[in-house]
Amino acid sequence: MRTFATDLIRPTTLTGSDALGVTAELPIPAAQMLLTWLMDNLIVLPEEWDEISPRSREAISCMTHTDALLARLVHDHLLTPFQADLVRKGSGEDLILGHYRILDLIGQGGMGIVYRAEHLHLRRQVALKVMLHAMEGNPRLLHRFYGEARAVARLQHPNIVACLDAGREFRSVPSAHPRDYFVMEFIPGQDLDGLIREKEPLTPHQCCELFRQVADALSEAHRHGLVHRDIKPSNILVTPDWQAKVLDFGLARLPHHHVTEPGTLLGTVGYMAPEQARDPSSVDARADLWSLGATMYWALTGREPYPESGNPVHDLHRRFSTIPIPIRQIRAEVPSELCDLVARLMDSEPDQRYPSARTVAAALTGFSLWLRATTPSSEVNRLNDRDRVLIIDDEPSMRRLMVSLLKPQYEIREVADGESALTELVAFSPDLVVMDVNLPGLSGPALLNRLRALVPDQDRVKVLLMSGELPEEALGGLAVSGANDFLPKPFRPSEFLSRIRSLLLRRPQPRGKESTTVTVRVPATTLYRAGAATEPPPSPEVGRAATSGAEAVSFTVSRLLVETNLLTEGHWSRVVRYVRALAAAVVSEGEYLRLKDASYTDLLAAIAPIYDIGQLAVPRHILCKPDKLDMNERSVLQTHTTQGSDVLLVVASKFALDIPSLSLAVEVARSHHEQWDGTGYPDQLAGKNIPLSARVMALISVYEALRSRRPHRPPLSHTQAVKIITIECPGQFDPVLLTAFAAKALIFEKIHQGQGI
Repeated sequence: MRTFATDLIRPTTLTGSDALGVTAELPIPAAQMLLTWLMDNLIVLPEEWDEISPRSREAISCMTHTDALLARLVHDHLLTPFQADLVRKGSGEDLILGHYRILDLIGQGGMGIVYRAEHLHLRRQVALKVMLHAMEGNPRLLHRFYGEARAVARLQHPNIVACLDAGREFRSVPSAHPRDYFVMEFIPGQDLDGLIREKEPLTPHQCCELFRQVADALSEAHRHGLVHRDIKPSNILVTPDWQAKVLDFGLARLPHHHVTEPGTLLGTVGYMAPEQARDPSSVDARADLWSLGATMYWALTGREPYPESGNPVHDLHRRFSTIPIPIRQIRAEVPSELCDLVARLMDSEPDQRYPSARTVAAALTGFSLWLRATTPSSEVNRLNDRDRVLIIDDEPSMRRLMVSLLKPQYEIREVADGESALTELVAFSPDLVVMDVNLPGLSGPALLNRLRALVPDQDRVKVLLMSGELPEEALGGLAVSGANDFLPKPFRPSEFLSRIRSLLLRRPQPRGKESTTVTVRVPATTLYRAGAATEPPPSPEVGRAATSGAEAVSFTVSRLLVETNLLTEGHWSRVVRYVRALAAAVVSEGEYLRLKDASYTDLLAAIAPIYDIGQLAVPRHILCKPDKLDMNERSVLQTHTTQGSDVLLVVASKFALDIPSLSLAVEVARSHHEQWDGTGYPDQLAGKNIPLSARVMALISVYEALRSRRPHRPPLSHTQAVKIITIECPGQFDPVLLTAFAAKALIFEKIHQGQGI
């Protein structure tokens, strides 16, 4: 085609006859020859030609000048401006590549040019990456080009741009190099770099939701042994429906394949992990985590963490010796937890970062559930919709601390005594009251009685009791009389916020908002499929109205885990009975009085079997591995606690009115692997900082696991299981619960054998 445009200018003739029968040669206009060529090669599509009006077709068919023809074809949307310009330059042949016709230019990278294109027969739009002319004929670069295509083709993930095809097109000119290309799905939207530059930094909620998807995509790549090595804002597309798409695996390192020249700098310096600057060929998945953190920094602040100075050596040295400006110095409204996550990802020591992208995705999922999806322009509306918290404490420093922790998410009022609190209860109408027990004047217990007289419905106003002087046992006993939870002072900020959030999730529904969810109540008994298993449906004695919804959920989850061979038959009924047996055996003092409260025990028994719901999110090859798990596999397995609690949080936020015990299920799912001495996971809670419900399930879940068959071992006997729990695991379990278990261990054996007790 490079000679086609010049040939067209010379009129061609055809033979014809005039009225006298004299043969004459009539010239064919160059424009008409061009039109015929465009249609024959499907650059102008026949169906689109037929869709324009007959008058337009006639006008186009009569044109004699190629420039006018191309302009008219663009006007009638038969060509794009890019196509017309390429034809005008004499490069129209380049518009056809294999089975694809090129429509427009998207962008250019170090390895190739990316076009918007369309399959000639399927009419499906795609992104077509064509190797740069300057690199054609270089075997090493060609290997890397197709290496990217093969890398992406191995991955199937909703947040990774998929590779659909690849090929080589031989040119009509013998001396020309063939054109190499691969085809990707075409994603409408904008890259993150342009999005932030044109608009503004993301809200914390938007950032968590978007980068959760990116972390998920990296987790999939890392699972296949691929390290991206070039995560940056321009390589993350954001679709109109807020879906992230990771692209450009051109620098991805495949396992056991190193194509990096020694001393070569690969990646964008501003988002390159420090160790990648030393040796790009030896980096592992943690390098991508550093780049992920740097990209999150950009998304939250609109600033690069390490702006380029023009001196690459200097720029690389800075990331070894300095840290970026803390995010909260730039945007004070970004939660400290999110800032800490970004800082940990960008630690210069790979061992100090998160263990895997999957762990990062789980953490961001949890953050996004707490953060409200708001923008600065909607701040007024946001304040009106926020939950209201009343703080009652006579210590000014303690009030200031609690206000600073809660103010970014809630509407706050604070008072120093009980009499003022009663006034605010009426005027402010809080959703939650944080109350110190040791108050001047009207004491905490007396104030709690007055509060419950004013608002007897514990679902309407939640109460968190606090004290720095009372023993925990006494504080727990007071909580039973009318509060919903208690927390000793001093406390950890993360634990305080977790208690507040959990209590507010137990409220029936958000203030001022009508529920738009249509809830279908399914009796627990209907979930049992006759003949499918020997496990009976929920029994009448535990099928009280207050717990039937929770039983239905837990029974369904338990059956699903059994059907997929992750749990053993009879799991649901055993766990329910274990809870009741342990509750009956525990001492009647302090916070353990809760286990003597029939309503609390009913709720805990109803949701207890749901503790391992997060296993459904763990890759099956890890769960069923017959050998010992390695460090990375263990870190993935441990995410089942956060994965499960995150799912339950979403459900609880929508169905709190129908299943009020779901917030208790969140505690159990997240914390049943915490250990009394603080060595558990995911939050390393210790002692009574671990929720009582989770401490109960920590013991029960271990007994159930030891007595059940696992891929790496047969089931243990009752004697072996009791010995491991009571003797060989010092510091793992609550001593009070452990004493109760040891005293009534025979009951656990009878339950496991399916005997009545």
